[in-house]
Amino acid sequence: MPMKIEILKEKENKPLSRKEIDFKVDHSGESTPSRADICAKIVAQYDADTSRVVVKTLHTQYGIGMTEGSARIYSDPEMMQRIELSHILKRHEPKKKEVGE
Repeated sequence: MPMKIEILKEKENKPLSRKEIDFKVDHSGESTPSRADICAKIVAQYDADTSRVVVKTLHTQYGIGMTEGSARIYSDPEMMQRIELSHILKRHEPKKKEVGE
């Protein structure tokens, strides 16, 4: 069964140039999806730019295949760089391949 994202709450935060989303991911029978997988689903659902989406939190409940989390979709990349903490932004950078892979 493919993972399904259900939007629990959506809020437009105009002063910070972002949309704040709370969601629930149903991934029953599968492993916990990665941030990149969840980010890709959100990008597809909101027709957003991948570089402007930040998956802020993920909380997986043991044994039931359900993950809750929050994400932010920025309309201004400069505002995203100013607001988000550097370690959060680093999590969303594409992985670099090792030499020899």
